[in-house]
Amino acid sequence: MSRVLQKQREWGKMTGIVLAGGKSQRMGEGKASLKIGRKQVIELILEKLRVTFDNVLIVGNSNFIFPLSQVRVLADTILGKGPLGGIYTGLLNSKSEYNFFCACDMPFLNIDLLKFIISEIDGSDAVIPLVRGFIEPLHAIYSKRCLPAIKNCLESEDLRIKSFFSKVKCKYIPENKIKRYDPSLLSFLNLNTPETVELIKGLSPG
Repeated sequence: MSRVLQKQREWGKMTGIVLAGGKSQRMGEGKASLKIGRKQVIELILEKLRVTFDNVLIVGNSNFIFPLSQVRVLADTILGKGPLGGIYTGLLNSKSEYNFFCACDMPFLNIDLLKFIISEIDGSDAVIPLVRGFIEPLHAIYSKRCLPAIKNCLESEDLRIKSFFSKVKCKYIPENKIKRYDPSLLSFLNLNTPETVELIKGLSPG
């Protein structure tokens, strides 16, 4: 049995959750609806998540059209709280103890890397990659045990995702381990500007 399957059996079923509540001000349109080749970004993300996780959810607005319409879309439980509020909503509504969260503009998710991150769960409340000297909180696993700490931050209007990290048990995955599965670190590429979209049109999402 692989280490990933052992972890999935140990920690129970897991859910992959896409945060799609951003306004995409720099893009001028919803990033989830952008196309790379013949597929929307949201479609590429959902395909990878459905292969890897038992359940898949989307948190945020639903003003985009995507072909996998059977995926449940959740409105934010507390409006106007940004990605941290999206994580809170996802954790509240998920039936899984552990949940993987990603942004809606990350079309190059790597299934092998996702499985590796799952295998690194060791009872921690959060499993978070470190890339280029920065944390990647929107390509990370969070446990429902994070809910009280997140709620406290939301109530105090401290909306930085990392604001609750000191209040829970976090495990950080170093870049050298991540590069074993994703040497170019494409998993963490965000489509933040039209220029970025043009740049990646020649790349294959896999």
